[in-house]
Amino acid sequence: MNLAKRLGTTVAATALLFGGLTTIGAGPASAASPCDARAYQNNSSAYGYFFGSYNLKTRPAAECSNVKKFSAGTKLYIWCYIYNYYGHAWVYGRVEGTQTKGWISADNVSYEGGSLNIC
Repeated sequence: MNLAKRLGTTVAATALLFGGLTTIGAGPASAASPCDARAYQNNSSAYGYFFGSYNLKTRPAAECSNVKKFSAGTKLYIWCYIYNYYGHAWVYGRVEGTQTKGWISADNVSYEGGSLNIC
């Protein structure tokens, strides 16, 4: 399953549980620019695999600096997710077998299981 679709379902379910106190859909995050520092924490147990060859990023936007490029099928342990400056879902995680961590668009990672929590 596409992780971005899974996150959309999670947000919709949360909105229903809290009687509409939460807006459905993604609004822009509170950062002043796309590459501003973001807080993150290891509070999820999700994992997935890269759909293609992608760079992990230092911040949750395509124009931010690269950490390192990984090939399709790379396993990512997902620590948490946010909606970035543009309102798109991004996840922070660690690549299996390494200490390499970074951000990637949720559209580029599968969802295989585990909990998904906001950063």
